[in-house]
Amino acid sequence: MRWTLPFLRKRPTPADAVDSGFESTVVEDLPAALRSASATAALAAVDPASNQASIGHVGRYTLRSVLGEGGLGTVYAAWDPLLSRAVAVKTLHLPASAAGDYGSSLDDLILNEARAAARLSHPHIVTVFDAGPSEQGVYIAMEPLRGRDLRHLLREQWQPSLLEIAHLVRRVADALAYAHGKGVIHCDIKPANIFMVGRKLPKVLDFGIARVAHRDVPAVEGPLAGSPYYLAPEQLAGAAVDRRCDVYSLGVVMFELLTGQRPYTGATIEEIHRAVREAPLPLARRLNAKVPAALSAIAARAMARRPEDRYPSARHMAMDLRHWLESPEAAALGETQDQQRRRLLVLAGLSLGAAGVAAGLQAWWTSQRPAPTIGPGRLTTEAAQASPPPGIVVPPAPAPASATVASSPSADAEALAKAAEPTPRKPPWVKPKAVETTASAPPPPAPPAKGRVQLAITPWGEVEVDGRPVGVAPPLRHLDLPAGPHTITVRNGEAPPQVRQVEVDPAQPSTLKFRF
Repeated sequence: MRWTLPFLRKRPTPADAVDSGFESTVVEDLPAALRSASATAALAAVDPASNQASIGHVGRYTLRSVLGEGGLGTVYAAWDPLLSRAVAVKTLHLPASAAGDYGSSLDDLILNEARAAARLSHPHIVTVFDAGPSEQGVYIAMEPLRGRDLRHLLREQWQPSLLEIAHLVRRVADALAYAHGKGVIHCDIKPANIFMVGRKLPKVLDFGIARVAHRDVPAVEGPLAGSPYYLAPEQLAGAAVDRRCDVYSLGVVMFELLTGQRPYTGATIEEIHRAVREAPLPLARRLNAKVPAALSAIAARAMARRPEDRYPSARHMAMDLRHWLESPEAAALGETQDQQRRRLLVLAGLSLGAAGVAAGLQAWWTSQRPAPTIGPGRLTTEAAQASPPPGIVVPPAPAPASATVASSPSADAEALAKAAEPTPRKPPWVKPKAVETTASAPPPPAPPAKGRVQLAITPWGEVEVDGRPVGVAPPLRHLDLPAGPHTITVRNGEAPPQVRQVEVDPAQPSTLKFRF
């Protein structure tokens, strides 16, 4: 199978080759008049009963206005009279000279996009409603979107925070993991194909060069489809591709978000391809010292030149991003200045308190040590009971100058010996034996038992447990929750949320079904 795309039929100029010649079939360029909130809102509120003039029809759809136009296609704001809803209609138009050579293959290409995308229902993938041939060529009807694509936002110097970047890339990785699970590889992930709704919700666009991944499908050969900055090395080599090529492209997008520049550059297509294949792998942290080491490592692994060195799937990349977002480092980045000041004051107070407690314990320990007493004329009572440990020297008792002992009276000698006999005491360096007690320390409390709740959600849903988001199903399949009552809430776009109360029993797994 050979890809025959119109923008590759001739060698483009360097300026066109690295930009417009490699744009997607979805046109994201919006006229300046349509960038306001009122203009974008008009797309989702087209009223068929209004006096707005129709500019034509494609299939059953009434075209109202042009949203954007590029070298490969046009996007219209349109109205579906059958279902009474606003839609965006994308059509493909070609010069008459090219239709004979490329028209049929491009029709197949755009219909393949519709078939691939229509199988996907995910909050971060654009929804395709319909597709088919018309007098104007093949068209695709899809959900209208409000916002800007990531390419335009970056050109306008939009600088998302590190937390926003991690959330954005994690959501796109979740969308790719879902598509890969359906056997669909995008093959052209780039900023122009990531549409930002409100700068918070990414939507993956344009599965126009996606192909269904089956074992009997040969490797893509011939002219390459995609954007040169974001193509994986194996795509450039014409080798077989799998889901890891999407991981590579998403890693390049993440690198660009973290650093504000692409990892590889060149004045021509050949120079860009050579840099992708041979140039040393750049690290985001070296170009932007504010990038955490963990995020720099995630981007570097996704961009590894050899597929076996990358993440094995987009799901693994999303897991690493999710773990970082739950880390103390990410929590600290999300703090406001007031929160940071309060945290530092608390830490300072804890440090001072710990120092005070340590000083008090030292003083108490010193006061509890018995002081040794040395009586004149004899060894101390402690030395009479035990030998000092190595390293401690006890001086001998000096002979008293005025002490005289009679040699003849034995009774006086016995009395003197009894008077000199000390009361038994333990020396301070001899530690008393620990008193054995029968009471043992209580065992640590056992962790709360957990039970499993299986999820069956059609087609998809954003899952919350007790008001806390836990993920999107699919790929989320089950929840492991502590025993007891819990509230499970599932949301699907604009549909009313579904709420269920569940009593989790560790000995009895339960299943919850949701259908939207």
